[in-house]
Amino acid sequence: MTKKSHTIVRNTGMELLKMGMATLCLLCLSCRNASTANGGGQMLPESNAVGGEQKTVSHDDDRKREPAADVAPEPDATQVESDPLLLCTTPPSMPSQILRRIAYITSYNHDTRCPNWVAWHLTKEHLDGPHKRNGVPYYDDEGRAMGIGAVNDTIFHGGYFLDLEAEEPRQLLSDWAGERYNMTHGHLCPAGDNKWNRAAMNQTFLLTNICPQAGKLNSGGWNSLENKCRNWAGRFGDIYIVSGPIYEGGRVRRTFGDSKVAVPDAFFKVVLCTNGKAKAAGFIYPNDDESHRMTDMVCSVDSVEQVTGFDFFLSLPDEVEREVEAKTVWKEWQ
Repeated sequence: MTKKSHTIVRNTGMELLKMGMATLCLLCLSCRNASTANGGGQMLPESNAVGGEQKTVSHDDDRKREPAADVAPEPDATQVESDPLLLCTTPPSMPSQILRRIAYITSYNHDTRCPNWVAWHLTKEHLDGPHKRNGVPYYDDEGRAMGIGAVNDTIFHGGYFLDLEAEEPRQLLSDWAGERYNMTHGHLCPAGDNKWNRAAMNQTFLLTNICPQAGKLNSGGWNSLENKCRNWAGRFGDIYIVSGPIYEGGRVRRTFGDSKVAVPDAFFKVVLCTNGKAKAAGFIYPNDDESHRMTDMVCSVDSVEQVTGFDFFLSLPDEVEREVEAKTVWKEWQ
């Protein structure tokens, strides 16, 4: 690791410690220093690998909506769904229901009513398109929400879809009426990555892709990171992304709504590029309304694995995985 990238990793832990997340960040800092020293990547034993059959949302409601106007044909909507680099593992004690969507895979946790993680493959070809978030929901010729099914006011409200495929207990649309921490709907797979396909855009508004996120983080540092990822996908051709919530010490401290939706203490994102020399980067952002510089939030993928208990990018050759996950060399991403 270069001196510059080592400084960034160390400053990340110090910055987060100053924000009051001592337990989380001491662990994060110690594993970063260890990974810098030995250059190795940790493989977590006895974890639950992503698997299961592909699932299709089917909402059994007869109410129909007016179909959308005809638009040009859309790109292939199945190509990113089965990519082996999207495979992750979770600790065996953590509830994990795998839900496969057109553009992403999510691991849903019925204990937190939130995803454990969401993984997707962002390509240069998917960086733009005519289908904007303010057009949601998009309907097919039969009046069914594309990628969702038939909807009514209990399934779609306020711009978001209840996910009837998620195991109960699950996050409900009505839970947000009781939100008391000034949280916003934080997309893990962003709507901005899915303008290329109407069904994919609809599915980013499923509650199983949503975590409570501080408003200034959502519109500030996290949004900047999403834009940076799109920039990297355009520059390098494609990248792999996994994102999710962090609960300090594995404990939920804040909830809201009748379903007791868990409020994360922080969020992580890991990014992999396999074009040219493989490289990876990790990020941990506190879930607050403070301003955070991206270079202060960067860390190694190993660091994120240590904090979350997840194991990312399983299909990489072992030697490549160890090398790219052990360190983040920031100048490689500039």
